[in-house]
This record gives sequence, C-alpha cells and structure tokens, in this order.
Amino acid sequence: MIHKLSALQRSARSHGHAIPHVLGGNLEMTLGAIRAAEALDSPLALGWAPEVFAGIPMEFALPLLLSAAERAAVPVAVQLEHGKSYEQVARAVKLGVDSVMFDGSDLPFEENVAKTREIVKLAHALDACVEAELGSVGGSAVRGSTADPTGYETDPELVLDFIGRTGVDSLAISFGNVHGPYSGEPRIDLELVARIAAITEVPLVMHGGSGLPDAIYPAIVAAGISNVHFYSGIARHAWEELEQKVGDDRYPPYHELVAHGVEFFERKTRHVIGLLGSAGRAADVSRRRAQHAPEV
Repeated sequence: MIHKLSALQRSARSHGHAIPHVLGGNLEMTLGAIRAAEALDSPLALGWAPEVFAGIPMEFALPLLLSAAERAAVPVAVQLEHGKSYEQVARAVKLGVDSVMFDGSDLPFEENVAKTREIVKLAHALDACVEAELGSVGGSAVRGSTADPTGYETDPELVLDFIGRTGVDSLAISFGNVHGPYSGEPRIDLELVARIAAITEVPLVMHGGSGLPDAIYPAIVAAGISNVHFYSGIARHAWEELEQKVGDDRYPPYHELVAHGVEFFERKTRHVIGLLGSAGRAADVSRRRAQHAPEV
C-alpha cells in the first residue's frame, strides 16, 4: 500500500526508529526490497534517482515502483530522489508520485529557499510531500563523479528559517555523511543531529547511509534521524554475489541472474531493516493514519 513518505517519517520519529530507504532502479531491486519489508513487517521507502538511473526513463521507472508499492502488504513510499528542477518534480507528480525531493543543496541559501518554496507550492497543491536538503551531503553514487567528497555540514542556525520559509515536510541534513564510498575514517557528528532534532519536529533524513559500521546506526536513529538512504553499500556487492551464484557456468541464463538479484536485494534490505529498528513497525503507520483521518 502506498503512503506518503512524510507520514512514514513522522511515524518513525514518534516510535523511535527510522525508515529504510533504498533505490528501486529495476525489478530485482524493487521486488527484493518489498519482499524483505513484508517478511519483517516493516515500512519501506523506494526511491528513484534520475542521476543514478540516467538510462531509464522516468516514465518507465516510476510506474513500476508505484505498481509494486500499491500491491505491497506493508506501507511503502515511492519518492523522486534528488530532483534538480521544477520540471523534473512536476513530471514525477504527474506520473502519480506523492513524495518528492528537491535538492537545491548546491545553491546559495536564498536561491535554495526560493526554488524549494516553489516546489512545495506545486507539490502541496497536488497533495504531495516535499523533502529538501540544507547543507550539502558530499560524494556521489555515480562512478567517476567529481562531486565534493566531503560536502559541508548543515548550519543549525539556518534550519528554522529554511523550514519556515519553504514549508518542507522533511529535511535532509549533512553531518559528516556522504554519498557513495567514504574516503578515510567517517566523522559522523551525532551532536549536530541531536541539536537540529531538538529545535524542529520536521523529520530529519540521512543520505549516504552506506558504508558505516553497523553499531553506529542505532545511535544515528537515537540522535534524531527518521529516514536513512542506502544504495552504494548494497549495489557495489551485487556483481560479487552473482559471480558466486553462477560459479563456473560461463553462459548462465539471464532469468537465473534476475532471480539471484531479487534474493540478493531482499537479503540486503532485511539487514538494513534490522539496523534501523523498523521491523514490526508497519502497523504503527496504519494506526497513525487512522488516528489522523478526517471525520466524515
């Protein structure tokens, strides 16, 4: 069943866990993730990032994710990730997506505010929720990227001003997290997360969740993060998995590779769910939705 991502994030924040957020770039990734969420009774977010899946038209990818999410036995949000323009976000909403991210983190603050505000106006008019990014999460999941590997931390002094002037439903923040592989020892500033979480009820989001020691994720959630994105730390091991499954077979039939891929992404998503404490939390979302449903 499809839910807005903001609803999942608010439920996660109130119940002390985080929403696992993985990319749904193809059938294997999407089906594997949903199977994991259903098996563990966990809410789930499926994202589609235009930069990562540049070879797959949005008009093919998003209907696939929406169809799979609609049929899922647990709450699933489908989000356009890292939308970079008004037009891109509008196309996603037109296709039926009710959760979008506008990433203006590489813009000057005032320009980020202005463009995010316009996105929020559009999305809210069409009953969609908006995530924005303040600060800049460095790195990139794209091979050969020249993106700054470090980014810069979110300034807590700007948070309330940004939220108040844009009306965003959730906020991605930068606190030492990076997209793609970490370069050197990660320096995750949990005190900054806690400081920001203490001044706003808007759910906070972590991009670049891959590649950290398992033991740190409960602390990230406890500090105030309600949604964690994973991709690189999962996808970079997919080929290794397929090679092990195929063994010495030089000409494996492709349908077997697809089946192995589904199993791989299911197992990896199960692990992520365990890290974030979201297993068994699907019913929390449904109860929250019922409590906030308008009276007829």
